Amino acid sequence: MTNKPKFRVAVTGDFERIAIKAVPWSSLGEDAEVVAFTEPFASARETVVALRDFDAITLMHERVALTGEVIEQLPRLKVIVFSGRKNEHLDDKAAADRGVVVCNSNPKFDVPGTEPGGKSPSELAIALLLSCTWQTGPLTTLIRQGGWAAQPGVPLRGKTLGVLGFGSVGRPVARVGVALGMRVLASSRSLTEETASAEGVTRADLDTLLERADVISIHLPLNAATRGMIGARQIGQMKDGVILVNTARAAIVEEQPFLEALRMRKIAMAGLDVYWEEPLPAHHPLKQLPNVVMTPHIGYVTEETMVVRYRSILEKLAAYRGGKIMGRYASKPAT
Repeated sequence: MTNKPKFRVAVTGDFERIAIKAVPWSSLGEDAEVVAFTEPFASARETVVALRDFDAITLMHERVALTGEVIEQLPRLKVIVFSGRKNEHLDDKAAADRGVVVCNSNPKFDVPGTEPGGKSPSELAIALLLSCTWQTGPLTTLIRQGGWAAQPGVPLRGKTLGVLGFGSVGRPVARVGVALGMRVLASSRSLTEETASAEGVTRADLDTLLERADVISIHLPLNAATRGMIGARQIGQMKDGVILVNTARAAIVEEQPFLEALRMRKIAMAGLDVYWEEPLPAHHPLKQLPNVVMTPHIGYVTEETMVVRYRSILEKLAAYRGGKIMGRYASKPAT
């Protein structure tokens, strides 16, 4: 009697090593085998070798690229579940052509103020900003190496904070800016004068914000309108010595003009959580520039929120195993 093959699930991008303990994967059935991958794949070939014997693949945002070329070489693949609203590194059309079901898992994180979790990118944006102005990382290294004398910090009180995007992430950043005694300009299509006034901020168009802000924090989604919206011309409009924080998407900013502005100190400091290629390549210029503070795309990562994400992924997989499809995804044509 031939044993029935197991339903094999690859949980990719588990860099925090949380996935296996986060949710009861055993609910997928006794014939399910779940394997977590805790390191990034170095190449498309490595991705194929790692994933070719799996029936299901889960993606934690865009930590793994499933291109058409990769999908074509995964003969057992039947279902993909990804976390997030959309995934720039997934060729869902190629998957559909192969008959692979694609589902997205985009849980809400609107939790009461007394509960843990919520909009962690807001907190990271503030942390990166304060690291830029107070050099906390380099100064920790300085002290560990026996040093003490340091450059003065940069006070934020009285300076102008420009917040690009005034949604659930940008708004808390603006509120912290107000609390720190900053003048806050906010640019958003949906922001009204009434809402801006109630929040203690000033509504501004993009050009005005770029020209007046001492600090710019980006909180926009990536779409056809925002891709590359901060290019050479927009950087030229900024004040000399501006601080730029980006915890949204790297592609909102054009890479080469941005790097040149950092080299020339047009942008005095940058705080980044997102990059044009992830993980950041070994010899990328950002790794050589002293005026950059970086984190490895962790704005959405807390233990509480990751448990919610994995719970939602498991729900979609369990539905599939039960003969139902939840959250079927199909990308919309670019406009």
